[in-house]
Amino acid sequence: MDENKLYVAFVWHMHQPYYKDTFNNLSLFPWVRLHAIKNYYNMVSILKNFPKIKQTFNLVPSLLMQIEEYLNGTTTDLWLKNTLKRVDDLNEDERKFIKDNFFLLNKEKMGFIFDRFKELYDKKLKNEDYSNQDYLDLQVLYNLAWFDPEFREKDEFLRGLCKKGRFFSEEEKTKVIEKQFYIIKNLFSLYKEMQDSGQIEIIFSPFFHPILPLLVSTENAKISTPDLPLPSFAFSYPEDAKTQIILGREYYKKIFSKEPIGMWPSEEAVSPEVITLCSDLNIKWIITDEKILGKTIGKEIVRDRDGNVLNPEILYKPYRVNINGKEVNVVFRDQFLSDRIGFVYMNMNPYDAAKDLYERIIKIKDRLPKDQSYLLTIALDGENCWEYYDNDGRDFLRHLYTLIEESNEVETTTVGDFILRNPPKDTLNYIFTGSWINADLTTWIGELEENLAWDYLSLVRAYLERGIRKTYFDKDSLDWKSLWAAEGSDWFWWYGDDQDSGHDEIFDYIFRVHLKNVFKSLNRDYPTFLDFPIVFKNPIWKSRESFIFTPKIDGKVSFQEEWMLSSLNLLEEDGLIKGIYYGYDLENIYIRIDIKNGKACDFFNKGISLKLNFRDYTKEILSLEIPKDNNKTSLREDIFWALDEIVEIKVPFSMIFLNNEKLLFNIQLLKDTKILESYPKDSKGFKVRKPGFLEELITKLYLQRENNKKVAVIESFILKRKEGEFYNLYTKAVIEDKDFDNNVDLSFSGDIFKIRKIVYLDELILFLRALRDLNIFILSNYTVFYPFAYAEKFNNLYILKPKNSMRRFINTYISKCHEEKNLNVEM
Repeated sequence: MDENKLYVAFVWHMHQPYYKDTFNNLSLFPWVRLHAIKNYYNMVSILKNFPKIKQTFNLVPSLLMQIEEYLNGTTTDLWLKNTLKRVDDLNEDERKFIKDNFFLLNKEKMGFIFDRFKELYDKKLKNEDYSNQDYLDLQVLYNLAWFDPEFREKDEFLRGLCKKGRFFSEEEKTKVIEKQFYIIKNLFSLYKEMQDSGQIEIIFSPFFHPILPLLVSTENAKISTPDLPLPSFAFSYPEDAKTQIILGREYYKKIFSKEPIGMWPSEEAVSPEVITLCSDLNIKWIITDEKILGKTIGKEIVRDRDGNVLNPEILYKPYRVNINGKEVNVVFRDQFLSDRIGFVYMNMNPYDAAKDLYERIIKIKDRLPKDQSYLLTIALDGENCWEYYDNDGRDFLRHLYTLIEESNEVETTTVGDFILRNPPKDTLNYIFTGSWINADLTTWIGELEENLAWDYLSLVRAYLERGIRKTYFDKDSLDWKSLWAAEGSDWFWWYGDDQDSGHDEIFDYIFRVHLKNVFKSLNRDYPTFLDFPIVFKNPIWKSRESFIFTPKIDGKVSFQEEWMLSSLNLLEEDGLIKGIYYGYDLENIYIRIDIKNGKACDFFNKGISLKLNFRDYTKEILSLEIPKDNNKTSLREDIFWALDEIVEIKVPFSMIFLNNEKLLFNIQLLKDTKILESYPKDSKGFKVRKPGFLEELITKLYLQRENNKKVAVIESFILKRKEGEFYNLYTKAVIEDKDFDNNVDLSFSGDIFKIRKIVYLDELILFLRALRDLNIFILSNYTVFYPFAYAEKFNNLYILKPKNSMRRFINTYISKCHEEKNLNVEM
């Protein structure tokens, strides 16, 4: 290679999280499909006009899999469903969805290039009603706006639609979507063609884009930030980190028929353990940030006031990182120049921006010694920044590529090709643990919401680990894909106050859906804490278990919060009922039914009756048919119902919980004897657990949870039975007003451990629900098993009682202990 030239590697990162609910085959966001017809296509297609320009593309496997699922028909998305539906058939909820969500793009750069789009947006701002043609035009224009501008201009049909501008037809709308899938269908072959020609290198990432150092151990977050509050439940599964890398590599080989040599660690997050994993898996090079290099060598990358690096010979070359004999080559990106593309140049004239970047590259070249070939690595998100540029950044890139192609001083290269020809001369025997953001991991851990999410993941993962070890279920039947998807970085990115998507509640919902699907794959009830939103602002309550409350049975919502603590089941399907709520106090179950259109009393005046069926898992317990009537009625004994704006029903537990602790109920709408509809549609019934003092305790904690000064001080005495298995002897939790301190105090004597921990109330609620649903909780690094039977209440003290098997084991163990090991165990 020519030492008089500076070699430049552009590395474009293409990534979307796994948005799909695998049980419903529905993606809750459209970004995979919409970016596919724009940047996933045009970032590589433009290179056909610049044969001397070489590039490196990082295609995250979870993104590739979602593209493949669109093509094989195993996924769709909410936006696509609401596009393809004929306007005449749209219901009110679907019309609202279109009006609310079909303006989600950069309006100035992408939407308002169509006069009709701006007209429809202004109409929305004025709260004016839309006609059917308005909705149809918006469906077409939103999808039209996302196409690569050059493809849109070259395609005769799309160019004609742009010129037409309005009054689109259903047939034209369908053809727009067909054009989208034409691009998507040819994406993989386009990348493979360019890869095989040698013009691009394709690298992979761990499959679902997890933060590898945190999968290895959440304790790694403290390396850069020693005082960072960590989750209550430690997560440490290096085997998952290894699996994610292997899955990503194998998926790349499946799509592109080649062994990858490079990897982009998710969020450029690295650690010594990551180097070891990559070396073991024969990965030749990885990429991270310049700040990691500075922290690793103990020497900051210094820049002048214009952003030029004053010690360029340190940054602009690959290194060999050797951790105890495990070696991987590492390139460190220039964050300043990468960020100028990502955040600055869209505000400049395209030619001036390209010229500025080119001249900065020349300055770097002129400052470097002529002792070897040097590599400038510019690496960034290859999709999101372009919608803030005019013409999707095409003009900027064309000017830039022209300047580089015509230059005798600069040459582009792929990273892999440069390292092959110029093996690193410098070796580092350590690498700092951190990411591209501030060389730490605090974007994904440390805030309350982030830590709660890690706790959810830790509890589910520990439960699975125990189940596999105890052979409670076959690990091959487990939906590992959903578990690994929940390990992805994006959910943790949007939790907390440091990042805001505008849709944090949806990301939270998707994260919890992935964890629920793990339990569904085992045909087991998922733990109820997974219905509990982590996001506090605008949480999504699509379903949840009830808290303790007592509504007034009068057929009306007597006050706004009357049913706030109930279980919630919003019915999205077309049907006569739009919502079913149910809940309980310690004596009765309460059921509320909302009719889709109008008042319940008017609906039932049409000769429709309602039937409730209660059953346990083997037999029917009680069946009630409620005829039309507008007055409060006692059906039998203490069963009451009221019909007015809504339907409200009260049934005493004494009539449905006989010798059972759990039951199912369903609701049927009948006309004469014919069943019109039955709810729920996808299972045998709504599941109800007989509540007790534990539910009362959780309700009290929930009602105090927004008070951030309230914390729980937990003291536990833990018995080590054998390696890796611990039992809880005694735990006491006291609610106090105290500034939060995430400390853990640990002491032990023989086989008895004492752990004292301070947690937020949300964490205590999680602790209690995990104790009930999974018979498990985790304190410090210990997974503790506690077969929970029931709760008792004495004065203001709630006592959780173990099952007899646990009681017998503890009594036997303590009776055999030496005197100094004896404990007073409160049962």
